[in-house]
Amino acid sequence: MSILSKVTFGAAGLTALGLSAYVAAFIPTPLSTGIAPLSTVISPESVTRNIVCSGDVVGYIGDSATISGISPTTQIVSGGGTATNLTADSATNGSAITNSGVSLDVSAIEFGSLDTDAVAGYLATECGDPLNDQWLIGGSTTTGRDTIITISNGSDVEARIDLEIWGSAGKVDAPGSHGIVVPAQSQRSYSVAGFAPDEGSPVIHLVSNGAAVWATLQTTVVRGLVPGGLDRIGSVATPTVSVSFPVLRVPTEKSIGKLLADPSYADIVAALRLLVPGETDATITITLDPYAEGESQVVSASIPAGSTLDLPISELSAGDWAVTIESDQPIVAGARVGFHDPASGITDLAWASASPDQTGTVSVTVPGDAALGLANGGSSEVTVSIVNNGGLAEDVIIPARGKLIIPVGQGVVTLTSNAPVSNAVFVQTRNGIATLRGLTAPIDASSVVVTHG
Repeated sequence: MSILSKVTFGAAGLTALGLSAYVAAFIPTPLSTGIAPLSTVISPESVTRNIVCSGDVVGYIGDSATISGISPTTQIVSGGGTATNLTADSATNGSAITNSGVSLDVSAIEFGSLDTDAVAGYLATECGDPLNDQWLIGGSTTTGRDTIITISNGSDVEARIDLEIWGSAGKVDAPGSHGIVVPAQSQRSYSVAGFAPDEGSPVIHLVSNGAAVWATLQTTVVRGLVPGGLDRIGSVATPTVSVSFPVLRVPTEKSIGKLLADPSYADIVAALRLLVPGETDATITITLDPYAEGESQVVSASIPAGSTLDLPISELSAGDWAVTIESDQPIVAGARVGFHDPASGITDLAWASASPDQTGTVSVTVPGDAALGLANGGSSEVTVSIVNNGGLAEDVIIPARGKLIIPVGQGVVTLTSNAPVSNAVFVQTRNGIATLRGLTAPIDASSVVVTHG
């Protein structure tokens, strides 16, 4: 990666920042030869950060593979900035939020609910920084299940996309999944069923050659003629040996117990989806920690390489849980929980993407009253300063290998930590459930050091 791409992050080149936008200092460093090379420290005063949102809820129309927008979602942007529409195939959809101030002070989410003859449920997910390499875990393409991948390119350069898809029987031979062109400032949506039909547990690896893009999965469920499930799933950047889901909410037996007698509702049972993309089987340890009183549960399992596995965790008691997975091989994983409101009859599900460990400041916009989960996977305690919607900062300490859950209200939640910590927000409404994460910028653009010679 060139020095210019590191410094500008979303700008065409260093000149896009203006001559006054950086400071260069030359620092001599003696070598054994007696010749002092020059080191250049470049500290940009402001860096453009682009965050992309997928936009409307979309519907897949039968075998025709027609994708149409059926309902707008809502974007909330904090920290200032402007939203610019992307151009979709058939309608204006999606947005690219550009912030040229402090990059950590911008946050954007999408949320919305539907209750129609075709779609019912609630979604909320973070908008994200474009990536060239990302993984999407969740959804299904079996009968009554639609999963749609939306690829958004908010840059001025076209992207050529290759998709690799895994399922329960291994890697999927998916015609048409390579060489997908997403032009500059545009968006494309595709039914995953067109690449992997009748697949109950897909995992998608997206590689963009050219511009970085933001991709999401949207999943909907219809059981017979009854809709009951809507979610949008954000991506994870890379396989890892440690995976964290800081908060998942397991529903009560009273709310969903009667549904589970019907096999068509099996996908509202709490479960983990796992993939070892390498060639060596993995041994994993899953730790399930309740936030209420009760004992932690530890489960070990062997995961075969090269195929996806949905592992039910249905024996958990109702309430909020933190889930961590440790593996001896790099894995990707997602987590699913269900919801049913007996009064309204609405059934929903939520797929949680893994939350990365992050140090420093991160903001997450919360659409309503919710639970914020924080997890510390390290061997030392972590101090986190929390500011909810512009209020006073509250410092909390998370012990080594510990967790913490905090109620938060609508607005912006800013977290500042002195060591790596992962975060997630669980939202429950009358219309359904969703999870979202606060994510830092994918690179640190505060300063770059280049050594010459």
